[in-house]
Amino acid sequence: MQGKNSSVRLIINTCAQYTRTIINIALSLYSTRLILNILGIADYGILVLIAGVVSMLAFVTNAMISTTQRFLSYHQSKGGLLLQQQIFSNSVFLHIFFSIGILIVLEIVGLFIFEGFLNIVPDRIYAAKMVYQCTIFMVILSFLTAPYKALLISHENLVYTSIIEICDGVLKVFVAIALTFWGHDKLITYGILMCGINVMDFIAYTYYTHKKYEECIIPKLKLLDKCYFKSISSFIGWQLYSTGCVVGRTQGTAIILNRFFSTVVNAAFGIALQISGSINFISSALIMAINPQIIKAEGEGDRLRMFKLAEVASKFSFLLLSILVVPTCFVIHDILKLWLGEVPENSELFCRVILITALIDQITAGLITANLAIGNVRSYALIINTIKILTLPVLYGMLYCGISLRYSIWCYVFFELVCSLCRLPFVKRSGRFSIMNFIRNVFCRISIPFVVMVVAYSVLYRSQVPFIAFLGAGVLITIGYMLLIYKFGLDEQERCVCKKVKQGILSRIKL
Repeated sequence: MQGKNSSVRLIINTCAQYTRTIINIALSLYSTRLILNILGIADYGILVLIAGVVSMLAFVTNAMISTTQRFLSYHQSKGGLLLQQQIFSNSVFLHIFFSIGILIVLEIVGLFIFEGFLNIVPDRIYAAKMVYQCTIFMVILSFLTAPYKALLISHENLVYTSIIEICDGVLKVFVAIALTFWGHDKLITYGILMCGINVMDFIAYTYYTHKKYEECIIPKLKLLDKCYFKSISSFIGWQLYSTGCVVGRTQGTAIILNRFFSTVVNAAFGIALQISGSINFISSALIMAINPQIIKAEGEGDRLRMFKLAEVASKFSFLLLSILVVPTCFVIHDILKLWLGEVPENSELFCRVILITALIDQITAGLITANLAIGNVRSYALIINTIKILTLPVLYGMLYCGISLRYSIWCYVFFELVCSLCRLPFVKRSGRFSIMNFIRNVFCRISIPFVVMVVAYSVLYRSQVPFIAFLGAGVLITIGYMLLIYKFGLDEQERCVCKKVKQGILSRIKL
């Protein structure tokens, strides 16, 4: 990585993201257990189903954030303050227009989905409608917050975003605790209190960015530029399609499960998504920290460095996620029992499928940002991400034909594997990317440590040791895994960086 400042920023941002991740995982798991116990499995299933139908659009926020951040990062070395203000203003206006359109669509959809489409008992329809309205409000607010969060990321100020997200997690725990003492209909009360948290997040982001960065201004009509508006709109449109395929697969699966089974199965699927989301923060922390540098490298015309950073992002996000995913898959029964007490049926199955899917996605995750930096988002969306949505008709067809859920759900993993591997030839075609270098620097280097770790945990699991003993042995396996990563997973340049970081930490401690 070029430049001491870039390396220092990357280390600081990664540490901030990991600190946020560890704290939020603990807070999220604890608050989920409280909410499940307070609402009960049936109401929790309604929350997952209704909030999921709409909150899948909250993931659209990530597409909007990544697009705005891409344009701000890409042009930081190309233009002055006025250009940055133009891009930011055009982005804010676009988010406002999009929010209005989504609001209208969701309200129209809401008139129909509760009339027999969703499988909800009649006496809980009113509560479900209230949760639906609360979730719409949160989605719209997340859209309006997106350009301000993107501005922070483009400046690699992930420390502040981490602080806000930690505060968000703490407040969610307080909301869960408050529900035990307050609220006639706890499902409705929960939705209203969650809206309050989102309002506070919006204020925190907008106030800070307006005070901190000159390009963050109140949007002005005179700064509207047809060229930038069209370009950002096109990017967001195709990013929305890509995100829609990812989220549509997840929420479409929830709807298919609801059609064939009940809200209890939706609760099990929601728990699996909760665990996957918490663990996936580990790998996304590194991706979030390194993304601005990947895009800036492309903006500076240094494509060789850009691809090197994409390889680093892919390799380390996979390795970091595997540290948690592999042991979790083996002892998921004990974890769920300890966490929830009463475990909905099929929770273990869904957890393993979702976790393996997330791990497969990470093996080429850096190429997603590399393609975003290059700018070939239209073809990527149509060719690569369409593969993900094929999960839905295949899953529906398998269940319709009477194939057991235990086998049908694994099509989720199959299509993710196909999608992940297809990124290699696609980026090669769009950006003169070397597949052989990626195989040599990523696949070959992670294979030995990963296989050894899986074999070690498999032997340990078959020994049927108690859960506490498994965790203790898992610590030793993790230490061995990290040593193998250092020996086989890192190239000479990466080992050199690790040594410099170690020396810097030791010198700080001595001081």
